[in-house]
Amino acid sequence: MEFEGPEKKLEIILAAPDPELRSNADARWNKVVAASGAEIVSVISGPDMDAYLLSESSLFVWADRVLMITCGKTTLVKAVPELVRAIDKDRIAFFFYERKNLMYPQYQSADFESDVAMLADFFKGKSYRLGPANHDHVHIFYASAPEPPTVAEDDEDETLELLMHDLDPDVLKAFIPKPWETAADIEARTGIDRLYPDMETDHFVFEPYGYSMNRISGQHYATIHVTPEESGSYASFETNVAEAGYRKKIEQIMEVFKPGRFTLVFTEAISDRDPGEGKVPKKIAGYRRSEKSLYEFDSGYAVLFSNFQK
Repeated sequence: MEFEGPEKKLEIILAAPDPELRSNADARWNKVVAASGAEIVSVISGPDMDAYLLSESSLFVWADRVLMITCGKTTLVKAVPELVRAIDKDRIAFFFYERKNLMYPQYQSADFESDVAMLADFFKGKSYRLGPANHDHVHIFYASAPEPPTVAEDDEDETLELLMHDLDPDVLKAFIPKPWETAADIEARTGIDRLYPDMETDHFVFEPYGYSMNRISGQHYATIHVTPEESGSYASFETNVAEAGYRKKIEQIMEVFKPGRFTLVFTEAISDRDPGEGKVPKKIAGYRRSEKSLYEFDSGYAVLFSNFQK
């Protein structure tokens, strides 16, 4: 059966930091992950955050927020009841849920509308579709507290996602290790080892194939997940490492994966300029932009959505 690479993602931001949130002494994060249908493979920790590598993607926990990403046939929304048990709902300022259009929706137990119906039991929110209905797009559901804290115009509060399809055949081969090779060997061969090399790294190669990586430093993370199947190849990259301009980083990622097409999602606090203006390039070498949309949510965040193809 084909593996569904495109992910589901949720983020919870607290109204105020909770120094106990990161604790897993009560196995709360094991329960959250298990509820989604995934398992914890490993974890790395720093002074400011914990990064869990999952059997299907990643979980990141700070004192003031939680970010969870899952793929395959996982049901990420089923983790929400466990999350609400771990985090009193009254302490949640913002809730975001994102789901990309899928390659094999027939194998999923629920669609986005069903997910929203379940989320409505916990949050009064709004749902949107970013991008065209008949091409690559992303669904978003978000909710905020009745009087959420003001989102500051902070250059550090931004996230870049690159969701890539149709990887180059040579790239697919590079992500299938020889029996004696490790995740580090794959990273050296593909150039991933040159992405944020000073960050602490956790990585894993799955059987029969598949690759995941988390990197952290301070409050920042970068994560990569690769499904190197010939039919339905997919890779994702996400980071909250702020850049004055993202052209070099995006082109570096494109050089690693050489996708036939990709979706860019850039999220930042609402400011006087359009989201991504002056930071996210309009043109990427070797690609043409086929769609662009700008969204401002009353949560205080804005999103730039773009599709690119060769």
